[in-house]
Amino acid sequence: MPELPEVEQAARTLGEQIVGAHFDGTIRCSWLKTIESHDTDVLGAQLRDVQVTGWRRRAKWILITLDNQMTLAAHLRMTGRFVVCGRDEADIPQQRVAFGLRDGREVRFVDQRKFGRIRLLTPPELHQLEDAHGYEPFDDALTPAVFLHLTQSTQRIIKAVLLDQTVLAGIGNIYADEALWRAQIHPQTPANKVTPDQATALLDAIQTVLRQALTNGGSTLRDYRDSYGAKGTQQDNFMAYDRTNQPCGRCGTLIVKTVVAQRGTHFCPQCQS
Repeated sequence: MPELPEVEQAARTLGEQIVGAHFDGTIRCSWLKTIESHDTDVLGAQLRDVQVTGWRRRAKWILITLDNQMTLAAHLRMTGRFVVCGRDEADIPQQRVAFGLRDGREVRFVDQRKFGRIRLLTPPELHQLEDAHGYEPFDDALTPAVFLHLTQSTQRIIKAVLLDQTVLAGIGNIYADEALWRAQIHPQTPANKVTPDQATALLDAIQTVLRQALTNGGSTLRDYRDSYGAKGTQQDNFMAYDRTNQPCGRCGTLIVKTVVAQRGTHFCPQCQS
């Protein structure tokens, strides 16, 4: 599933192409479950002649702000991606929804696995979505002291805490493994056993690996593409994730894979003991 860097890149590259454009109210939908809370006729009526004024990301959600005070919110889930193209161009394989623009283009949502979802949110609904998620990793309010409190307040294992979107927003399996490797913390360590020094190192590791991934356009393992169709390259810099039986870049011990918090988990049994 795309995580913070991939969603940020997808949102930015979509926003660059459509901010200032107007929806024309036409929607072509081949998988009705993609659109939540509205049927296509109602959604089309609410988008007709509405201008896109901005974009941002919250957790793993792409948020497209509109001049009618509404927000078009999209969750890519496992394989979703946006493509902007001419209305006369052929449909794309696995295309689920196409939103018409007044300038003759379409915003198309492509999703092989059909798990992606799109919602039109009122301001209260947007507020509810915001409140359902925890700290953003780069939030100024997320100080080392606050992060330490988050870890000390639970007996759950540290990887489960990192994956919990109500605690930290946007981190998934890839960057949890990468950050824990950098901080030299075993993924099954009880969170309340993480020391103050370890918590500081882990927060720094989270921010470092996310910054690197943002610079590199995210990670593409299989399906991920940004809204221009470009792949990310952060996978070329992985130190733990997807490196089973490869030597640790720190000590040379082979990286192992196990299941932690119901997710495939990669770590160094020597450095992260």
